[in-house]
Amino acid sequence: MEKIQHLIHLLQSSISPIVLISGVGLLLLSQTNRLARVIDRTRHLVKEVEENKAIKEKRKVQITILYKRGKLLRLSITIISVTIFFAGLMILLLFLGYFTEFKIDALFLISFVIAILGLIFSITIFLLDISLSLKALKHQIKEVL
Repeated sequence: MEKIQHLIHLLQSSISPIVLISGVGLLLLSQTNRLARVIDRTRHLVKEVEENKAIKEKRKVQITILYKRGKLLRLSITIISVTIFFAGLMILLLFLGYFTEFKIDALFLISFVIAILGLIFSITIFLLDISLSLKALKHQIKEVL
C-alpha cells in the first residue's frame, strides 16, 4: 500500500510540469502565429517594392522593423522550446528517481530554474516584439496622415 501511495504522490508531482508544458505550448502557438504573420507581411511588402521601385523608401522602414520582429520571435520561440524541453526533463527525472536509486534533487531543481527562466526571457522578448509591432504601426499611420 505504501508503494501505491508513493506512486500517487509521484503522479501528483508530475502534474505541475505537465501544466507548465500545456500553458507554454499555448504561448508557443501564439508566437509561431505571430512569426507566420510577420513572414507573410514581409513577403507582401517585398513584392510591392519589386513591382514598384518608387515606394522602396516608404517600405524600407517597415521591412526593417518586420525583420527585427522576426528575429525576436525566432529567439523567443527557441527559448520557449527550451522551456518545454526542461519541463519534460523534469517529468523524466521524477520517474527516474522513483524507479531507480538516482538522486535527482539537484538535476530537478536545475531543470525547474532553467524552465522558469526560459519562460520569463521568452515573455520579455515577446513583449519587445509587441513594442516593435506598435512602432511599425505608428510608422504606417504617419505615412497616411
